[in-house]
Amino acid sequence: MRPELEEIKQLENYLKNNLPEEQTLELEIRLLWDLDWQRALAQQKLAYQALRVAGREQLRKELKAIHQRLYS
Repeated sequence: MRPELEEIKQLENYLKNNLPEEQTLELEIRLLWDLDWQRALAQQKLAYQALRVAGREQLRKELKAIHQRLYS
């Protein structure tokens, strides 16, 4: 797998608390001194937040459509 994808996967596992303790500590140490990893982590957090918001909006639209079908 490409190194960029491995980094994304590692950050994803970190955010989901799916890393062993040793790997978590190594990643946290790397985040302390590596600005690129800090940026990548911030971007990944923003991406997850955007997906959650988009999912909620989609659910609202679907619920509104169901409500209109049932009560219109």
